[in-house]
Amino acid sequence: MLGELFTPIETPEAQNRGFLKGFFGGNTQNFDREELFGEAAAGKASRSLAQHIPGQGGLEGMKAAAGGVVGELARARIALDERGQRLGELEERTALMMSSADTFSKHAHELMLKCKDKKWYQF
Repeated sequence: MLGELFTPIETPEAQNRGFLKGFFGGNTQNFDREELFGEAAAGKASRSLAQHIPGQGGLEGMKAAAGGVVGELARARIALDERGQRLGELEERTALMMSSADTFSKHAHELMLKCKDKKWYQF
């Protein structure tokens, strides 16, 4: 929604050298003390890798976006609670229906036993 914060820039690839060749090889490199232990190694980001581009709206835009997300989460929570209530009601109706079916089955079996030996003309 706010756009890109950084512009991607291609980084140069380092020379692919094997560990043992670099460790035991006669091709030694002199390292600068400042390069190894100076500001570059102190955790500061290199300025050549990314460039900061401020987004539109600033802090107010971020607050509005966060408020919209909070509202959506609240609506989702309410919908989830309603779904849970409906599932509970459905479970109760299913249990009632099952007991009703058991009662019907029992009465139908009793009627079948009662009328089992009678002929059609004895009713």
